[in-house]
Amino acid sequence: MVDIRPFKGFGYNSKKVNLSSVVSHPYDVISPAGQGLYYEQDEHNIIRIILGKECVDDSRINNKYTRARNYLSKWIQEGVLQQDEREGIYVYRQIFSVGDKTYSLTGMVVLVKLEELGKGNILPHEETLSAPKLDRLKLMDTCEGNLEFIYSLYSDETCARGAASQINEILIQTINNTEPHFDFIDEDGTGQQVWQITNDSLVTQIMEAMKDKPVFIADGHHRYEATYNLKKERSIRNPKPGDKPYDYIMMLLVSMDDPGLIILPTYRLIKGIKDYSTELLIEGLRVSFEINQCSREEMFDSIEGEQYSFGLYAQGNFYLLRLKQGIIDTQLVPDKSMEYQSLDVVVLHSLVINRLIGDCPDAGNITYIKDEKGAVASVDTGEYQLALFLAPAKLSQLKTLSLNHEKMPQKSTYFWPKPVSGLLMYLWE
Repeated sequence: MVDIRPFKGFGYNSKKVNLSSVVSHPYDVISPAGQGLYYEQDEHNIIRIILGKECVDDSRINNKYTRARNYLSKWIQEGVLQQDEREGIYVYRQIFSVGDKTYSLTGMVVLVKLEELGKGNILPHEETLSAPKLDRLKLMDTCEGNLEFIYSLYSDETCARGAASQINEILIQTINNTEPHFDFIDEDGTGQQVWQITNDSLVTQIMEAMKDKPVFIADGHHRYEATYNLKKERSIRNPKPGDKPYDYIMMLLVSMDDPGLIILPTYRLIKGIKDYSTELLIEGLRVSFEINQCSREEMFDSIEGEQYSFGLYAQGNFYLLRLKQGIIDTQLVPDKSMEYQSLDVVVLHSLVINRLIGDCPDAGNITYIKDEKGAVASVDTGEYQLALFLAPAKLSQLKTLSLNHEKMPQKSTYFWPKPVSGLLMYLWE
């Protein structure tokens, strides 16, 4: 059972700051250059809390975590950050464009009772690393709360049967009949809107409707696991029965049936191949792929329309790689299910990156990038030897693997747009 709760969120006071100047992208997609720009953008930008700068004289009592806590405390005292007077469930809508199409994505921000990932109804889909989890644990432990929400999805079977979703009806009713808490355009041109549901009856209806729905984490695996580990640590120090504030995590929940739910591809840049030759590489790939030199447009049309079709860019030329029949049956990853082995990203890594580019000595020679033009430019400048292009994973694949308790390889999904950081915070004290 998924246990969700309303809460009194902390957010920026729009009378004190320009909201578009104080929010940021989530911490884990911000580059060092982006961090610096956010620092310069506004003295109250959330970057100082979620991704503070490190200093050469940092110590146990003065470091990026303690500075984050100090900023948080100072801004609350100054009224720059304020807590809502009533608890509620927050409706969050983003209005954005991809290409020449405009979309809206609507979800709700709630508290969700923590449970071990994969052991109940909260399911992961990607592997995690220890260092980012420790970093987020230290930050939350020092600041006493969740500073960004986890982006998660739920499956609404009523929509699958063609019926109207009870949850969605309440969210739309709130949007149509109440004034938003926040309403502004962010740096990407995305509309950011937040409302609050405080009606006890509506809140109860949402809580009851969510009880039997599995939740799939889209973005925020490291933060979720860090929060769960922190809960365990604090529970040892405070074994008294009853719910504690840190037993819950702030989460954005979006229906898998929302038409604005977009997954973008993540491309691969490769360097460090010894004795590199595009001609030799192409010949080696012909064992598993049919390969044709083509235009950029032909390559992307095929990738988007055909499973197991990949693009390669090297030395000014685009190539289309189509997997040959029967190759997928050779057990690429023997200890994984066929659903896992059928992922485009698994085929690409198994048959191109891992097998045929085996001379890449370490992961530092593989870089992940979302921008196609940036990928091509990185090859043209000689920084990387080649770029690999693939289609994004499908929601149905994420759901199937999560229910099978299998995790996708890292960088398999890139949900867009990212929820901005700084809109809401859940503080335990």
